[in-house]
Formats: sequence, structure tokens, C-alpha cells
Amino acid sequence: MQTPRVLYVSDTRVVPAEALLARIDRAAGLPEDLRARLAVQLRDPELSSRALFALGARLRDRTGALGVRLVVNDRIDLALALGADGVHLGRRSVSVDDARALLGDAAWISVACHDLADVAAARRAGASAVTLSPIFASPGKGAPLGLSALGEAKRALSGSGVGLVALGGIDAGTAGECLAAGADGVAVIRADLGDGLAHLLRG
Repeated sequence: MQTPRVLYVSDTRVVPAEALLARIDRAAGLPEDLRARLAVQLRDPELSSRALFALGARLRDRTGALGVRLVVNDRIDLALALGADGVHLGRRSVSVDDARALLGDAAWISVACHDLADVAAARRAGASAVTLSPIFASPGKGAPLGLSALGEAKRALSGSGVGLVALGGIDAGTAGECLAAGADGVAVIRADLGDGLAHLLRG
């Protein structure tokens, strides 16, 4: 699975489920090859397991109908139950090897990274991609790394085939800057990319 160009990350505390589904629906008019470059990441750590599964089922139905990929944050059990395309692993998650053993070789597995040491470790672990954050100021995420960190991470991943996703404070105005700085994709939580979604997917 190729690294998504755009990931919409769920957080219903700031973006209600209906608003997130509306954002996903904007891809309906795009060609199939562009829809395949979009993914949705089920996150929402504050939800109960029951509520998280219910939200995941709605997202799986919508993404499946559109040919958009679904990634689950941390929860291997939910990824399996939902038939997700991959998982995103944090520092307290299972290892990349364990996740791949459970989900299969085709699963896309990203790893949360906050500095170059994390990036190097994820590369050694065999991750499909790393998610570097925060690039810009974002509530509760610490000091921003800045665009230069993306270039450094890209160089550290050179030749590995590991993708690079930028996260943290990214919006419609800065997503393109992240891609130009070296990111293969951008992840957004609060931002509505609107009409810019198609442009980013084509980039």
C-alpha cells in the first residue's frame, strides 16, 4: 500500500462524525486513482471501545464505497474487525513485526515519530511509513519541528521505501508546503481541506 497523500484523522471532540463523513464524501467525484491516495485514520482515544467500533464501522462503510483506505490508530483488534487497510502505531503500541504478523504483509503500518532518532528506529523496524509531528504549532503537541525537519527526515529515509507523513497544525494553506519540503503525505485533524483536497491528491 502506497503512502496516502492525504489522511483525515478522526477526533470527534473537534470534528463531529458527520462533518468528517462530509469531508470524505468530497472525494466521490474524483477519479478512482485519486481516491486511492486518500485515507482516513480512526483515532478518537476518548471514545469507549463500543463507540469507537461504531464510528469505525461508519467510516469503513463510507471509505469502502469510495475506494478510500482506512487506517486504525493502535487498535489491532479493531483493524481486524473492521477490515482496515493498516494501523498507526504509537510509542506504547505493539511492535511493527507483531502488527504485521497479525494483519498480514500487505498491511500499511505507520509509526509515530517526533525526532530523527524515532525516524531511524521506525526505519529499522520495517515500518511502511513514519508520521512526523508536530510540524506546526498544535494544541498539546509540544514545540513545532518546522518544515526543515521534513527535509531531514526525508534524507534519513532515503533509499528505504519508507514513506513520510507530516502531522501537526497543518491546514489547506500549509499542506502543500509540507509536500514541497519532503513529505509524501499530510495528516490533518481540524483542517477542512475543502476544494484543495483534489489539488493535493493530484500533486
